[in-house]
Parts: sequence; structure tokens; C-alpha cells
Amino acid sequence: MNVFSAVFFIALLFSLSFGAGERCGTMRFIKELKDPQKKMLAKGYSADTRLALIKDTITTHFIIYYMTEGVHAVRTRAYIDSLAKYLEQAYDLHTNTLGMKRISGTARTTFYEKVVPSGRYPIEVVDTGVGTDGDYCGTYGLTFPNRYSRKSEETQIAIENDFIYGMDCPEVGKRKGNPFISSAHDYSREWHLALKVTVFHELYHSFQMTQYDFSANYPNHTFWMEASATGVEEIGAPEVNDYIGYLYSPIPGKSMENLDDPMYEYSYASLYLFLSSELGKKFDSYIWEYFSKSPKETFTMQLARYMKLQREGEDVEDLFHKFATHLFYSGSRAELWPYPYNPFSEDMHYWPTWTIKRSAPSYLLAGVFDYIRAPNGLAPSTDSVARISSLKFGNSNDSVWVLSRLLAEDFVLPPAVPPLKQFAAYPNPWDPKRFEKVKFGPLPYYSGGVEIRTANGALLQRIDGKTGDTLTWQPEKLPAPGILYYRTLPYGKNKMLILER
Repeated sequence: MNVFSAVFFIALLFSLSFGAGERCGTMRFIKELKDPQKKMLAKGYSADTRLALIKDTITTHFIIYYMTEGVHAVRTRAYIDSLAKYLEQAYDLHTNTLGMKRISGTARTTFYEKVVPSGRYPIEVVDTGVGTDGDYCGTYGLTFPNRYSRKSEETQIAIENDFIYGMDCPEVGKRKGNPFISSAHDYSREWHLALKVTVFHELYHSFQMTQYDFSANYPNHTFWMEASATGVEEIGAPEVNDYIGYLYSPIPGKSMENLDDPMYEYSYASLYLFLSSELGKKFDSYIWEYFSKSPKETFTMQLARYMKLQREGEDVEDLFHKFATHLFYSGSRAELWPYPYNPFSEDMHYWPTWTIKRSAPSYLLAGVFDYIRAPNGLAPSTDSVARISSLKFGNSNDSVWVLSRLLAEDFVLPPAVPPLKQFAAYPNPWDPKRFEKVKFGPLPYYSGGVEIRTANGALLQRIDGKTGDTLTWQPEKLPAPGILYYRTLPYGKNKMLILER
């Protein structure tokens, strides 16, 4: 893999052992992108041998590349048939039920280096642990953007080939040939369960990356990236229940906007399931649309925006407090559910029984809820609590108080502004001999500037700006006459600038 690949090959890993407490594969992988010598995903065959062995299967929306020989081989044709079925099921769920914007696949794959037919999204079936020194041993699948261009929204997926530990696994203490084990399942035998849950999770990452450039904005919002994908996998594959293994983390008392352990990100699948029950299954498509326009804002502010725009201003703090109150009745307390309606998840009796603390924190951070036991019904004294309510629990005279605070500050809807003129470069064509400077503008909403590149993709200049600005470019050294490309940052599409001399 070359240096370009190491920089732009951003993968979202779904490791089998998150519930068992191993380090999060996603965070490890993204951090290691900074090391150009680090192996990302090895090639198992030389190109001249590999091409003759690669097979493919085409579905309505996908093309699956796989092998039947060597370390990357699948053991049965049923594996590919099942993968094809689950991919189409997940695609239907993500687009038609969840309302996500359609994905765009890479034009050429990274592992097998295959040219992808137009209109198909590429999936490569590989042994994900081979050639990575054990770093990704036990990885179910990966989602990552285009290796051959700078378009982060064009992605592909790599899927584990047999859910058996490969040759590099002794590096992490796993013996070659042992099965993946999770949630009491031997996934080398019940591979259809692991395959299904992986597809629903990883494909959701593809839809997320259509609207949000995680590589450019890392480490912002990674918790909602994983929380929502983990919640979606439970909606798409409810019979597997792997997500329950991710919930064993101390969510109460932890701010979702300042998590110090990647394990906690998956625990907020419970919040996704709650919001899906309360707001409808398409709510998250709005959240990712908001992220695409305001990538620096927090998830909590995006949720507040949703409530303001889509729910006629219903109180987002009330919504978050309701989640905290309902989540109290999980695990061993599920039998005490006090409401006349059903819990937001049928699995809550399998979830953790969250800890009740004896004293309240002096200050409640944004994105936090907590459970406090207070004697004689006295409310705990805590600053910055947005909502507080008491619950009767057991035969004690003590009360359990639910404290919650979602927002650091109130969400204020931006004022209406008149539409801007069409963003463009002028003059175009541009002849510097006329002593003219080339201008770009006006910058559209949510833009942070403009970028100019050569026809070969080499960066010539980045110029910072804000909505409505007109930016001027007068390079000290003029590039050769021909075609240049410019675009708004961070998500604008390339436009042509003709340089004459």
C-alpha cells in the first residue's frame, strides 16, 4: 500500500470483542493512519496470480468479489448467497425505512484492485487479519473511502471470509484456526448470524460517510457513528443480539460528548433505539443531513435542531430525561416497569442494571444523566441540572433521583437569510497577463473557504473564508496553462477553471 492509500484509507472497523472489553478497532485504525509504515489491509496474492482466482457475484445494487482458494477463500457458495441477500435487505432498510441518502461506491477496489461496474457498490470478501501483524485479527468487516480519489463519500466494504482466526492471530493471543466466539455463538459454524449483523452495521457506515467526512473531522462525532450503526444492526438483525455485549459500560455519569473510552460509544446504541421509538425510524437521516451542513456542531445540538424543526419545538431536554428515566428500568429492574405502555426495547431485561450512586456530582456536564439515591425523599443538590425527577424503587423510604442535562447551551435556530448568488470563479477563462486576479464567490452556506488544485489533483492553494465571502487568488508562481479545479470546503464538488497565458 502506498502513502496515498495510508492517508486516505479510512476504515470503520467492527471488532468481535468490543463487549469483552478489547480496544476499539475503529479508533486504533484511524489513529494508525498517521503512520505511513503501518499495514492497513494486506494483499494476500501477487497480482498475476490473484486475478485468475477472483470471482464475483452481482446483485441489484452490489458486486461481491471473493475467492474459493487460498487464505481468503470462502468455504461454501452459501456464504456468498447469504451475503448477497443480507446486503439487499440492509440497503432496503437503510434507504426506504430509515430514509438515508443513497451511497456511492468506489470505481476500483482496494484489496483485489477490480474495476467496479457502473451502478454497483463493491464488497470484497477477505481474511481481514492476514498481513496486519494481528492488529485486526477478529475483525468482522471494514468500511472505507475511495483509495484512488479524494472523494470521501465514495466507499467500499471488506467482509471477513470465514470468521476463523487467520495466520497473524497469534500476535494477539488467538490461535490460528480457532472460531470467532461472541454472545455464546461459534461464528465459524453460525456464520450467517455474524454475516448478517456485520452487513447491517457496516453498510450503515457507508450511508453515514455519504454525508459526513469522518477522516476530515476525526475525532468528532465518532460516538454517534458507532452508536447509530450498532442500533441499526439491532433493528436489521434482532435475532442476533450482539449489541447487548456493547452495553456493559457505565453510561450514567458519562458525557456522550466527551467519552474517554471508545467502548462507551457502542453503549449509546440504547439511545438510538430510544430515539427511533420516540421520533420514528427516519429521525437519524435528518441528524446526518444536519451533520453534512454543520459538521463541527455536536450531536446534542443536532438533536436539538431536529426537535426544533421537525417536532414543532418539543423540548429536547424533556426527551433526554425520558430516555434516562426509562433506561433505569433495565436489567434486574425491568420487571418493575411502571408505565402503561411497553418499553422502547423488548431486550431491556437483558441489559445492564445501572448503578445507583449515593451522592450527586457537584456539576453535571452536558450529555450526562445519573441515578442518585437520596434519603427521606430529599432531592440532591447539583448545579447545572436541566431536569430532575424521583422514582420509587423497592420497599425503602429512599427515593432514586434521575438527573439529566443534554445541552451545554440552548439551541437557537439561525435567522433566515436571503439566498446567495451562484458560487463561481471569475473571470473564467482567466488570463493573468491582463493583470486580473481571479475571484471565487460568494461562498455558499456552511462553507469554510475554497481549494484550488491542478488537473492531476496537486493542491495549489487553500483560502479560508465564510458564508457570503468573495475570495481572491493571485499565486506567486503561476501554474502551466490548462485546466485547474476549484471547490468550496469542506464538501463542494470540483468546478473547472481555465488558465490562459
